[in-house]
Amino acid sequence: MITVDLPSSEALAAATSAFTFALVGIGMLIIGSAVAAAIWARSLNGWALGGVSFVLSQTAQVVTLFLFGPLIAAFTSAPLQEASRAIILSTAARGVRDERPTAAFGFGHGAIDLLTSSLIPTLSAVIILAGIRDGSIFVGLDAEVTDRVHTVAIFLASQTLLTGALLVAQSALMLGFHALLTMMVLRAVVRGGGARTVGLGLLLPIAIHMPVAVVRTLFPMATLPVLLGALLVALLAYRRGQRAMAEAVAGQ
Repeated sequence: MITVDLPSSEALAAATSAFTFALVGIGMLIIGSAVAAAIWARSLNGWALGGVSFVLSQTAQVVTLFLFGPLIAAFTSAPLQEASRAIILSTAARGVRDERPTAAFGFGHGAIDLLTSSLIPTLSAVIILAGIRDGSIFVGLDAEVTDRVHTVAIFLASQTLLTGALLVAQSALMLGFHALLTMMVLRAVVRGGGARTVGLGLLLPIAIHMPVAVVRTLFPMATLPVLLGALLVALLAYRRGQRAMAEAVAGQ
């Protein structure tokens, strides 16, 4: 029997619509990134290898989380992701060198990121809301767990369609962010010079990615403005690097 005051049925229905909208939008972005890779880059190979690079980084992230806890794991997310990008781009993805395949690689990395960090949690929210609305989620729960579910219900019910739209927009920006970071990492890999030189070349993409990774983990509600700032910095840094390379080639 439910012994807590739940949000109104209208609020729960509105929240369900918001999360369903976000779920569909994020799902379309993930599928769209694969379609774009297949059409624009004419191959899903780069997209798939980008996904592998994210899985590789997350495997190391799980170990870090287990050994050192969530705070240290938040600060190691960016270095691990950029290092995994460099490892895959210098080994299995040696054929990924042109702009389009590189962007496809970044989309693949970002797509699997969205799958684990946004799509699955959003789907979970939709399922939880359904259980709250029909009361089935409370069956067999003790008082302590019921109170926790009540807290979750209040939080979820406070979300609106604007929340869902912002989450979709953030997800789209994240795909572009990963594409830019991949291009910057590829530049360091192609430049070569040994592991130390490549590592130094990764410092800039790590520095740009770090605030987003930390805020996204520890303060997720503040992710969008931080992501916008980091995306702008990444774009400026990438264009500056392009100009520097063009000037170097022209001077030879």
